[in-house]
Amino acid sequence: MPNTTVISPQLFSAINKEVSGYIKKKLQGMEIDVTDLELHNSSLTKTLRVYVTVNRTNNLKALYLAEKMICDELEHQFSLRPHAFYWRYLPGTKPADETSPPAAA
Repeated sequence: MPNTTVISPQLFSAINKEVSGYIKKKLQGMEIDVTDLELHNSSLTKTLRVYVTVNRTNNLKALYLAEKMICDELEHQFSLRPHAFYWRYLPGTKPADETSPPAAA
């Protein structure tokens, strides 16, 4: 299955957890704080997409390098090549100045 980018829904269901865990472990090894990771296999658009939510901001160059390295490793380990990575940043808590009510004058 060399350089596969589209996989059947049955195969995707079988390997989803393993591939997601592999990606998350690799990102955490690169010190990227991952809070959520989802794989989407679209039979309509014939694409495999990775959605990663990080807990803190990261250097964009570091995210690009992580994405490239993981795509290469996924191709080597699982013969899969994601079409796109989507990075999301959702802070765990709001800064103190946004959570406190405005002072009365």
